[in-house]
Amino acid sequence: MEPSLYERIFQLQKTHWWYRSRERFLDILLRDVPRGGIVLDAGCGPGSMLHYFGRYGDVVGLDRYLPALQMSRSHFSGPLFQGECSRLPFADNSFTLVTACEVLYHRNISDVAAVVREFARVLRPGGALLIVDSAYSSCYSGHDQIAHGARRFTKGELVAALQSAGLEVVHATYAYALILPIVWLLRRFKSLFGVREEQGGELAETWRPLNSLVVSWFRLEAVLAGYWGLPFGLSVQVLGKK
Repeated sequence: MEPSLYERIFQLQKTHWWYRSRERFLDILLRDVPRGGIVLDAGCGPGSMLHYFGRYGDVVGLDRYLPALQMSRSHFSGPLFQGECSRLPFADNSFTLVTACEVLYHRNISDVAAVVREFARVLRPGGALLIVDSAYSSCYSGHDQIAHGARRFTKGELVAALQSAGLEVVHATYAYALILPIVWLLRRFKSLFGVREEQGGELAETWRPLNSLVVSWFRLEAVLAGYWGLPFGLSVQVLGKK
């Protein structure tokens, strides 16, 4: 990920509708996950989800990029490690919950299935793995290039990756269905007319009333996604169990 995007995430992680809405989706998706264990946020970046995952236990953050960990340290006092998701510096059966948000699509990941197996390795029996990632290769854009994204996923692809690692898939859904057509059309327009993405990508501060309105809508969408699943969306969310 370009440093400018890390900085943008760090600035907006408490207020932007994307991050505030993600918490609503995960509240329902993780509703049956036991609390009080040890949580690994793999690829934590500047720490946008570290405090949220603290609801489920003592959180450990890991990222390969030292400046991102320094951003995390400015607001998070728990353990932080510099390392690769493909070679986690932890023993087998260490965590009750492993989370990876927008990690598997990164160009630094050369073997998605192997990384999922590594996540499964450090999970305790009965522990949960949460994967949240970007959906549909047709939505690939300049924003993904700035984020160093190499791929986007279908729900079926992520489900297959968890199953190949020996995990039971508890729930799988798309999310952010409302904005998928808008984003797809916007990105096709930019591609057609050669519009170059700014260094901060598409992540920008949203007019406050609109920001609140979008968050309110996604509260409803989160209920549909978490209980029944959505057939399409800009993001894929999969929960597995060891």
